Amino acid sequence: MDFRSITVKECFDNPKAVAIIKEMAPSIMKYPIKLFNKKTCGEIFDLVVSKKILPEETAKKIEAAINEIL
Repeated sequence: MDFRSITVKECFDNPKAVAIIKEMAPSIMKYPIKLFNKKTCGEIFDLVVSKKILPEETAKKIEAAINEIL
């Protein structure tokens, strides 16, 4: 199990993962990402990076940090 394959719901069910996202990318939390519960985090992060909401290097740092706690 890694960050890119877990669903958004699984990610938001983990308080440590939410804390990492809030710390490194608080701007993501203002979007209704929770509406995408059945999508994987990989799909959502690819979309967020492609729309330039989040820089790619920040997305990679978040992914690495969450992979460590999983």
